[in-house]
Amino acid sequence: MRIPYLIARFLTGALFVFSGIVKLNDPSGFGIKLNEYFDVFAQDLATPQDSMRLVVFSQGKKIIDQKTVLYSFDTEKEMMIEAKGVVDGGDGTAVLPKINVRCSWGGSSVAETTLDVLLPMPASKSIDFEFVALTPGQELPSIKSPVDPKQGGHLSFPVPMVGMPSGDSSNAEPLTWEDISVSESKAVNIAAFAKPNGSLFDFFKWSKDYSLYLSVFFCALEVLLGLAMLIGWNMRLTVAITAALILFFTFLTGYSAYFNKVTDCGCFGDFLKLKPWHSFYKDLVLSGLILIMIAGIKHNIPWFSKPFGVKLMGVLSVLTLAFGVYCYMYLPVWDFLPYKIGNNIKTVMTFVPEGERSSDSIEITWVLYKPNKQGGTDSITCTTAEFEAKMGEGYQFDAAKSQRKKLVIEGYKSPIHDFAINNNQTGADMKDSFLDAEGYQLVYVATYIDQAYTGGMDDLRSLFTWGNANGVRIYPLTASSDQPAGEFAKAYKLPVTFYSADQKMLMTMARYNPTVFFLKGAQILGKWSGRDLPDTEDLEELKQAAETLEAQK
Repeated sequence: MRIPYLIARFLTGALFVFSGIVKLNDPSGFGIKLNEYFDVFAQDLATPQDSMRLVVFSQGKKIIDQKTVLYSFDTEKEMMIEAKGVVDGGDGTAVLPKINVRCSWGGSSVAETTLDVLLPMPASKSIDFEFVALTPGQELPSIKSPVDPKQGGHLSFPVPMVGMPSGDSSNAEPLTWEDISVSESKAVNIAAFAKPNGSLFDFFKWSKDYSLYLSVFFCALEVLLGLAMLIGWNMRLTVAITAALILFFTFLTGYSAYFNKVTDCGCFGDFLKLKPWHSFYKDLVLSGLILIMIAGIKHNIPWFSKPFGVKLMGVLSVLTLAFGVYCYMYLPVWDFLPYKIGNNIKTVMTFVPEGERSSDSIEITWVLYKPNKQGGTDSITCTTAEFEAKMGEGYQFDAAKSQRKKLVIEGYKSPIHDFAINNNQTGADMKDSFLDAEGYQLVYVATYIDQAYTGGMDDLRSLFTWGNANGVRIYPLTASSDQPAGEFAKAYKLPVTFYSADQKMLMTMARYNPTVFFLKGAQILGKWSGRDLPDTEDLEELKQAAETLEAQK
């Protein structure tokens, strides 16, 4: 039993050290993966809620009938009510009808409530009409800011003249009162109908806020357990903690594999991607090795005395945690991400390895229906090749349920498949101009603008000023909304306008918030944490090196 024990001990220890260091090298990445698991468990443990149905009537006519998902954290639901058909009150006055809203909750507990909403347009105020010409297809604007009843006065409202030029009202037919529409947003109180979630749901939601800290802890613990196994230190405690950890991760990988919830467990970070079932099998093998160590633990011979072993493990613990914190603050020591230095973003996006398919191979089966003589319906299944012939025989298909797709061969999925940059102020798509650029580009990624490290703002301003003076295109990217991004730029006097990008894409690009990239076209020349920004001389050196290399080609 001694030989199997030693083999199991060294194999498990080496795997734990390797896996832990790879993940500790990128603690933010493993934190993102933990976030996925916490989301999955919180969602699956959430108390099932009933759906809410909103039905809105105006003057006896149903104008809204929709279902809305109800969540346990909901207190109210916003809904837009748009009422058409202003009632003519005579003498040029207009009266809006009262809107009746009926909310019903179906499911295990059925409840219904009714409330009346009077859209805020004063009935006693007259409307001044301004005859304007509209181009074909142009919509009549809604009344969105009615006059204050306390202020008095008139409400000017444009009325289009059908088919007539502006200013010419002869033989024109203005739209009737019924064509005027008013819209208003109302909140429906639904707190009493939401069912509270259990403590496990709250626990996983709470854990999401500490995923980064848990990532560093678990990765460091994995490294230390592996080192303890390699030197044979306190094996009873080490094996007990390892068994609990393996049991926990076996459950995680088994759950995600069976329910297809998390497509990559993150066991080896971005260094090696494992599919859920492969991760589960790996954990089963480790479980077997743990059982061998438990059975043969009496054969353990530690390398060092107990007092020295305690001191050694203490030093290793400090060094391990320090390595994880350093890699978080100053970016991974070994960068396995698709946005690493030397990669061309456009090339990574379009490259398909030899032997891989560029797209999925999908088998489609059609279910067709045809009425029979008995008054029922006959159904058959057919392939795409048989589809037209069967349709010629009188069969029909229902688009909602007649198409069945089966994945035969999964196509290659690029590690960069969600790249997108948008200018929210102009609505412009910046993706192609970024990827096809030939000059130098400076990218500042602050995924969450309110959480970005703000030290070194003077250095950042110098980089932006240098870039603007040297024809370098600057791309400040954030997943935050325009308002906080604009306030951030104004507060720190940054001569830039932030562009919008997807949160997941930015978290893949930048493991620290913020991160700075310097590129030649789409080729990444440099990459720095916001805590260790380059100076303009560093960028000049990278430019010189890139131009020298290009001249040698």
